[in-house]
Amino acid sequence: MMKRLAHTLAALAATLAVASPAAAAQWPENPLQMIVQFPPGSTTDAVARDIAMRLEKQIGQSVVVVNKPGAGGIVGVSNIARAKPDGYTLGTVNYPTLTIIPHQQAVPYDPLKDFSHLAVVGPYDYGIFVRADAPWKTFKELVDYGKANPGKLSFGTLGAGTTNELVMNRLGRDLGMQWQFIPYKGDNESVTALIGGQIDVVNASANATLPQVRAGKLRMLVSSGPGRWSALPDVPALRETGLVDYAQESYFSLAAPAGIPAVAQEKLAQALKTVLTDPEVIESFQQKYGQAVRYEDGASYAKTVARDYQRWSAGSPANVAKH
Repeated sequence: MMKRLAHTLAALAATLAVASPAAAAQWPENPLQMIVQFPPGSTTDAVARDIAMRLEKQIGQSVVVVNKPGAGGIVGVSNIARAKPDGYTLGTVNYPTLTIIPHQQAVPYDPLKDFSHLAVVGPYDYGIFVRADAPWKTFKELVDYGKANPGKLSFGTLGAGTTNELVMNRLGRDLGMQWQFIPYKGDNESVTALIGGQIDVVNASANATLPQVRAGKLRMLVSSGPGRWSALPDVPALRETGLVDYAQESYFSLAAPAGIPAVAQEKLAQALKTVLTDPEVIESFQQKYGQAVRYEDGASYAKTVARDYQRWSAGSPANVAKH
C-alpha cells in the first residue's frame, strides 16, 4: 500500500513538474492589473491608460488600470511590491520612491529587491507655473519678489520627497527665497488650487497644465527640466535663466513585483518595447500629454536605480537637480 502511494505521489510530482512550465508558457491566460501610483487625470495616469490599451493588443489580454495614490507614490508602489508575483500585476513606479524617499522615511518595500523592472517610458517634463493674471511674467521676476517678500509665496507639488518638492525647495535655498510648500496628491489638485488662488506657484507636469495654459488660465515661467517643452517652445528652460546651473529630472517606469515567471517578464518587456519604440506612439504621447518617450530596458534601469540609491544614501542632490 505504501509503495503504491509512493509511486502515485512520484507520478503526480512528475506531472506537475511538466505541467507548470507548460502552464507558464501559455501566459497570459487572465486579465492583467496595472497599478498607477497617482490619481486619475495625472500625466502618469493618462499615459499609463494609453500604454495599457496598446499593451492589450500586444499580449491578447485586457489590462485593467487601478489607481492607488498617496504619500508621493509610496502607496501605489508598495501595492506593486506586495502583489502576487504571477505576472498578472504590473504598475508605474516613480523614481523618488526607489532612490530618494527610502532614505527619508521607512517604506514598506525594498527598493532594490522587490521589483522586476520592465521598461522606462522616459523622463517626466515638469515646469513652474503661475496664474495668468499673476504679476510675474518671468521666473526672475518671481524670484525677485520672493527674495523681497520672504514667507509670502506658497508653492504646490506632489507629496514630500518627490523631485518636484525637492527641486522647488532647493531653488528656494539657492536663490534666497523663503516659500511655503503645500503638498497635494496629484498635479490636478495643485493646479486647481493655483487657479483658485489657494497657492501662488506650482511645479507640475504637462498633462495637468497645458490645457490651462491654452485656456488662458495659467502662465508657464520656466521649464524645470533639461530643455524647453516642444509644446511651449518660447518658454526658457531653468538653466537658460542663468540663475542656476541644474535641471529637474525624474523618470516614468513600469515594473512588476520581483520573482514573476521568466516567460511573463520576457513577454511583458518585449511588448512594452514594441509599444514604446513605435514612432506613432512617441509622437502621440508628446502631442497629447507632453510626455517625452525615451525607452530604456528594465535591466539597464535597475542599474540606474541601484546607482542612484547609493548616491542618495550619501545625501547627494545630483539626482534631483542634475548638472
